[in-house]
This record gives sequence, C-alpha cells and structure tokens, in this order.
Amino acid sequence: MTYGDDASERTLNGEGRGSTDTVGLYTALGVERDATPDELKRAYRRLALQHHPDRNLGRTHSSSEFVRIQLAYDVLSDARRRRIYNRYGEIGVQMAGRMGGELLDPLVSSVLCTLALASACIAVLLIVFFAMLARRVDGGVEWPFAVVFAPLWAADLVVGVVLVWARIKGRVFENSEASDSDDASEIGEDEAGVDGGATDATPLLSGQSAPQQHQQQRRASRRQRLRNARKCAEAQVAKVATAAPAAYLLLVVAFQVALVLRLDNHVTWSALLVATPWLVLESIHFIQLTLQLTAGALYIREQATHGEHTFKRILILAANTFWWLAIRVSLVLLVTAKLDGRISWSWIFVFAPTYVPCVWWAIALCFLPQQLRSMSSDSEMRQNATVIVRTCVAAFGVVASVVYSFVALLAWRLSQPWAVRLALVFVPVFAVLVLACCCCSCFSLCMACGIDATVEIMAEREHQAAPSSTNVVPPARRIDQHSYASLGST
Repeated sequence: MTYGDDASERTLNGEGRGSTDTVGLYTALGVERDATPDELKRAYRRLALQHHPDRNLGRTHSSSEFVRIQLAYDVLSDARRRRIYNRYGEIGVQMAGRMGGELLDPLVSSVLCTLALASACIAVLLIVFFAMLARRVDGGVEWPFAVVFAPLWAADLVVGVVLVWARIKGRVFENSEASDSDDASEIGEDEAGVDGGATDATPLLSGQSAPQQHQQQRRASRRQRLRNARKCAEAQVAKVATAAPAAYLLLVVAFQVALVLRLDNHVTWSALLVATPWLVLESIHFIQLTLQLTAGALYIREQATHGEHTFKRILILAANTFWWLAIRVSLVLLVTAKLDGRISWSWIFVFAPTYVPCVWWAIALCFLPQQLRSMSSDSEMRQNATVIVRTCVAAFGVVASVVYSFVALLAWRLSQPWAVRLALVFVPVFAVLVLACCCCSCFSLCMACGIDATVEIMAEREHQAAPSSTNVVPPARRIDQHSYASLGST
C-alpha cells in the first residue's frame, strides 16, 4: 500500500483531510521522532499483529487501527516521505505525490536553494570580474592582472565550497536511502526464492533441436558477457565522474594562474603552453566521454536482436557524444595558433568552430515539426507541437543573437583594438549574467519561503473544504416541544 493511493488519502484522524501535524504518525506507532528504521519495523510488526483483522473479527475499531498503523509505517519507512512528513506533516506527504512534489523533500529543496544562491553569488563575482577586466584593458586603470582576476578566484572558491558541500550531502543522501535499499533487497530475495531461482537466461524450448539449443545458449552467454562488460564500464564512469569535478576546478585555476603570469609579463610562455591546463582538462573529459560511449555501445549491442546491424546507431551515438568536445578543442587550438602567430587568419575565421552549434541546432529545428507530428496523429497534439516548435525557434533566436553578437564584437575588438571598447564587447555578457543573477536569487527565495507558504495554504484549503464531523443545529432553528405543538395545531 502506498500513501498516495485513494485508500490512503484518509488521514489518521479519519476526517479525509491532511494536516500539518508532524507527530501523529509517530504516535500511531508508539515511537519517538528520532526512531531508527529497525525500531519502526519492530513497532509496526507488534501493532500489526495485535490489531490484524483476522485476529479481531467483528471489531471495527481494530480494523481502523490496523489501517492507521499501515499508513503510518508506509510513510515513515520511506526515507524521502519521512523527511517530507517531518517538515510539512500529512498534507506535505499528500502533495508529494503530485506534479512537482519532489521539491517538498527538504533534502532536495535545500540542495536546489543552495545551488541557486551559490549561482547568484558566482554571477555577481563574474560581473565584477568582467567590469574590472574591461576597465583594465581599456586603459582606465593600471592594476596588475592578479588584482583584476581576484573576483574570478573568489568565484572558484565558491565553486570549491559547493563541491565539498555537495559531496557531504551526497553521502548523507546515500546513507538515508540505505535502509530502503536493504528492505527492498530482502523483499527481492524472498521473491527470488519464490520464483525458484529463475535466471535471466533465455529459456530453452523442448521442441528445439540440439544445434538450435546450442545456438540459443551461445546467444544468452554472449548477452550476459555484454551485460557484465557494460556494468564494468558504468562503474568506471561513476568513479571518473566522482573525481572529475575537483580535477576540473584545479585545472581551471591552474589555467587562470598561468594566464595571469603571462599577462603580467612574469613569464614568456607561448599561448599554447598557457592553455596546457585547459587541454589536460579536455583530455580528462575525453576519457570520461569514451567510457560513456563504451557503456552505451555495449548496451546497444546487448539489446540488439540477432542479425541487427548496430554500427550506424553506435556511430550516431559517438557523434552526439564527442561533437561538443571537438568544437572546444578546435577553438582552443585555433586561438592559441593565432596568438602565437602560427596562422594569419582573420578572427572571424578563427572563431569558426563556434558557428557549428548554430548550424547544428538550425538543422535540428527544421526537422523538429516532422518528428513531433509523426509522434501522434491527434489534432490537439499537432497544435501543441506547433506551439513547441514556435517556442524553440524563439528561444534559439534569442540565444543565437546574444551569443553571436558577443562573438562578432570580440572579433572586431581583436582585429581593431581601438575601434571599440571592451566594455561594449561585454554588454551581452553583462546582460546574461544579470538575468542569471536575478533568476537564481528569485528561485532561492521561492525555495526558502514559498514552499512553506504553499503547504500552509493547501492545508487551510483542505481544512475548509472538509465537512465538519459534528453538525450542530443553531438554537434559532431547533424544534422544541412548544414549537412542535404549535405546528400540530395548525
């Protein structure tokens, strides 16, 4: 039984409405709020045996008490719903089953709120950095670049703190989900015992000949080897993904330090040598993407039927996996080659790799209406598809105009240093960062205050909509003995 079912919409007080009480479920099981999962399980088993309907035939109270105990244990035995109940009560658990209910989880909401607040701080620091950089390059001040990059290093510090905090939160979340997985594994073992130890291998038909059975066994063995290899690749991807963020941050800081040393003329390194930490970062990302591609290719081969050609699907997967990496690496190599004087191209052509995403997404938008219409023949769905296409085209136009106006201004500034001020080049950047700062600040404020207010409003509405358990007739409308006699005389 799940708490979101129709039968479980009844609350413990039997009135059919939620409340913000956060102790009623614990009281129903007779445990404290800090009870461990084992204590909850023992209390539930003891009370369930005591009030089971088979042991209390004809006793309505025991039956309703048994339902109360089941509902209480169903919520408190789940780590996520227990967190929601501890924060918002029964009404929060009921709302968690609806769209957007994941935000009611205090762990999820705290993570999103912290990330939004950190993103707003990073956006402010980047605005300050680009303003100081424009001021320095345009000749307004003579600060060393080590001072100009101070806000950027502060942003790196914020990112580092967020990574450490996310790692700690991830461990807390894994520990909170461990009890649920243990219970699920116990149930799975029981079900496996009931099934008689059935395996995933393809069953052999008695009517098959010996060569057919041998061929089927080879296919099952091959599929099992592919599954084991895929799981191994996925485990390696998880390990790399765990260590990659810290390595990325350290390499970005190393690149910034090398750039500052070169700009302040403390070293005479070439642009390619300055960009070496960034290329090492892309190499680590290449390894991570290669492992992901390996896992995806093994999954495609594992799910393929006999005789199906998978080369084309794997090739498409490889293109979708590596195209962003290829664009970034080619852009870095072209920019460093231009700065070191190895090529004499115009900056418009040096930034050519940035034009590829625009062409890619423009082609995808051209085929999007046909793909959406092929998904459904319903007229209403086709109208929705038209709205989706128009929205995507509008969003693509806005993003492309902002990005490529910045690229054009930057190419102009690098080609003719005194033709345009760097502050004007950074106008699109300032606009995006200000918008991001406002959105992240509003989102963090809504996550911090809006959810509690929404739950309280929903609880009040549920309370007003629910019928009263005792309907008392007002004294002016009561029929007493005198009123009954007067009615009889008429």
